[in-house]
Amino acid sequence: MAWGLLGLEQVKTVLSDMLRTGRLPHGLLLVGPRGTGKLSMAKSLAQALNCLAPEADFSPCGRCMSCRKIAEGLHPDVQVLEGVGKTGQIAVEDVRSIRTSLTYRPYEGRWKAALVRGADHFNEVSGSALLKTLEEPTPNTVIVLTAESSAKVMETLVSRCVAIKFYPPPRPLALQALAGRGLTLLQAALAAGLSGGALGAALDLDPAQAQSVWESYDRLMGAALEPGGALLAALDWTANLMAELDKFKKVEETTIKTARLDLTLNAARLWWRDVGVLAVTGDSGRLLGPPPSRTQTAWALRATAKKLETAEKAASKLADGLQRSLRLDLLFENYWLDVLD
Repeated sequence: MAWGLLGLEQVKTVLSDMLRTGRLPHGLLLVGPRGTGKLSMAKSLAQALNCLAPEADFSPCGRCMSCRKIAEGLHPDVQVLEGVGKTGQIAVEDVRSIRTSLTYRPYEGRWKAALVRGADHFNEVSGSALLKTLEEPTPNTVIVLTAESSAKVMETLVSRCVAIKFYPPPRPLALQALAGRGLTLLQAALAAGLSGGALGAALDLDPAQAQSVWESYDRLMGAALEPGGALLAALDWTANLMAELDKFKKVEETTIKTARLDLTLNAARLWWRDVGVLAVTGDSGRLLGPPPSRTQTAWALRATAKKLETAEKAASKLADGLQRSLRLDLLFENYWLDVLD
């Protein structure tokens, strides 16, 4: 199995060395952008600690009964803790339950592991409840915290863990992996660009929907190159988006609606980011998104520093409005008034 994750060679080396030397700390903090494989690596570590036939580099085999149980969430000695509800707060009752479990010897494997997803969602009470276990660990136990930024994790928890940083894989490797999942070149480049290269986040995207959003934005900006009609096209674009979002009325569909809005905003930002790169360097190899469209190339030839700044300010204002749940149609209409001015 050899850890089973693309890239992350430095992380794999660090973990292999910890296992080889027997110097695995009781507390680990895996830090990096969303979708970079932090929780998957935490599960791989739990597998490695309990694997019945580990590889030469101390990584898990992925085939034995213990590895399979951990992968399926059925191993009695490995627990995953994450927040619940809209806020994603980690409940103190859940922490206490895991803390009690960690005081007992492993039931089936060699090690007990608690994997905490989103360590930045501890509150003072639940974080303090975990702190005691990190300060007075039971032998053969490990607690692995994951977070996008250590700055958002309680300082007392960070100070008692060894931090390991996660980074997205190199762009060529990410594109190769995405293409291997059946994505077209445009879809793979777009997914990589929208996710910042983080494969997990890229694979969470609907490639067809992302392509549709991207091409819709590109068409509208193409219309804006022609005299007259751009604002009318923008109003039609906004009306179509509102009609699509209006389908998601149930409470359980809120996350779908939010993801659609995030996709739209991120696509707009990426589109203009790459226009700016083309305008300054003329080098399409430096783009984060797909190969440039004719519309992007045309805008790059006419874009000024002020125009690029205006587009980013409009996106920031839109993002702020979305956070404050203001009227969506007015938010997008104002966005287009700013961008097309």
